[in-house]
Amino acid sequence: MRFLITPDSFKESLSAYEAAVIMERGIKNIIPDAVCDIAPMADGGEGTAECLMYALHGRKEKCFVEDPLGRTIQTDYVWVEERQQAIIEVAKACGITLVPQRQRNPLKASSYGVGQMILHSLQKGCRELVLTLGGTVTNDGGCGMLMALGAVIKKNDGSPVSRGGQGLEEIGFLDTEKPRELMKNVKVTVLCDVTSPLLGKTGATYVFGPQKGVSDGMMPRLEHAMENYANQLGRASGRKIDELPGAGAAGGIGAALYAICEAQFVSGAQYVMQVMELEDKLRRCDCVITGEGSFDSQSLQGKVPVGIARLANRYNKPVVVFAGMTKGDNHAFYREGITAAFSIIRKLDTLETTLTEAEDNLQVSVENFAKVLTMRGTV
Repeated sequence: MRFLITPDSFKESLSAYEAAVIMERGIKNIIPDAVCDIAPMADGGEGTAECLMYALHGRKEKCFVEDPLGRTIQTDYVWVEERQQAIIEVAKACGITLVPQRQRNPLKASSYGVGQMILHSLQKGCRELVLTLGGTVTNDGGCGMLMALGAVIKKNDGSPVSRGGQGLEEIGFLDTEKPRELMKNVKVTVLCDVTSPLLGKTGATYVFGPQKGVSDGMMPRLEHAMENYANQLGRASGRKIDELPGAGAAGGIGAALYAICEAQFVSGAQYVMQVMELEDKLRRCDCVITGEGSFDSQSLQGKVPVGIARLANRYNKPVVVFAGMTKGDNHAFYREGITAAFSIIRKLDTLETTLTEAEDNLQVSVENFAKVLTMRGTV
């Protein structure tokens, strides 16, 4: 039996590659003669740049930037010399994994480091820029990124605004001329795994804010601040920002990119699948195994498991999902081509312990699935 093993990362516990290796081990422990084709995937979030680096024969380019709290860190992006292309994973500069849970504060966290990464790539002669959105700890609408790129953003009294989400409510003047000039000759592709707008109950603050430290009491303030920012950004760019699908991704970085360049927003999962030539691999397999940290309603917006299932439907391939947790209407997943979805968590415990046990839990779950296949005579 031939398996295509193509998971996304399990946030804060396993990279896509690590998850794929564990899944392969679980299969082969029970079905030793199974053929496993590993293709770690990403949907525009963490791990996307690494997946694309291997596919495009790029290399990692190191640089120093500010992390979400303003501390200097060394990070990297992918540089593809043949294309003069930079692939920047915004989470490398403002990712949720860079800030311990107790220190997460969206009022303070800034995307400034993302702008510094873009500047570094432009200084190398970048002509194609691919930005992967997702996994951020920021909720500043990309305002910090714009500051790093030279945007003039001030209070009504002419003084600089604060970094982070709190600065959005202070903005009285915003000019994006310099960032627009920097980006005018660069082809920009934005990989986005969600379609959330910037504002509203389905926007950046209300949907993604809680995992970044946004409390219920903080939400109205941050939403009001984001409204002020959207109005200022819209006036500066001459574009309607607040309703753009995907503008709410990465704490609103998508909105800022839309305002300063002719960015093309595409499905991260679909883009990576095309570069990885996943369809050819899928044709040859008997069963697809995929997974991610949380398999829920957001997955229906184009994340890896559902994106793969939609493609697998064309060839009548079964698709099995393993996730840290599953929630929502299973029938909605079935309609997208998911054959079955399993949570790998085996006992109630703290989040910290559960994350550290992800490797064992995933392997045992896949072994159990493989055992069922042997019992039913599938292999």
